[in-house]
Amino acid sequence: MKKAVLALAAVLSLGLAACSANKVEDNSYTGEVLFSAYEGNNLKLTIRKNNCDGLDGQIETFTITQPYDSDLVVGACVRVSQHEQGVIVDNISRSKSRVWASRSGQ
Repeated sequence: MKKAVLALAAVLSLGLAACSANKVEDNSYTGEVLFSAYEGNNLKLTIRKNNCDGLDGQIETFTITQPYDSDLVVGACVRVSQHEQGVIVDNISRSKSRVWASRSGQ
């Protein structure tokens, strides 16, 4: 019984460590894409900083330079982070595995 309790405690502590390792850095936020337009080589996004949970929130508009990304659609919940490379926008409203499956017809 002691071994089972110790094993369970070890698994739980590893799970908590993994969750804390995925903590979002301070220079990022989540929001909802309100508008998306493709302009030349740039993708212009209007994003509402509302943690993807309501209609209220500050609106921030910026232009990012990146190839067309079909994941950045109106209504998507995205993480916006600023790094040395510039602004990075990632769709967090669905997992990468489901995105791949939906595109492959499986």
